[in-house]
Amino acid sequence: MKMSQHFPIQGMTCANCVRHVENVLKNFPGISLLQVNLENHDALIEYDSESVTYEAMASALKEAGYTLDKIKD
Repeated sequence: MKMSQHFPIQGMTCANCVRHVENVLKNFPGISLLQVNLENHDALIEYDSESVTYEAMASALKEAGYTLDKIKD
């Protein structure tokens, strides 16, 4: 199922952090849109929930030094 959601991200402090987050997340085959925003400390992610899960994205970002928080309402 295709989903589009904003996820808060902790740990980003500069443009290099944004690029690092983008590089980690763009490796998932189920992500079709990725917009990381430093000012809001979040990412808009459009993804296929059958191909990639929140847990998988959060785990990959944790290994990179960032925290992908639960979905914003």
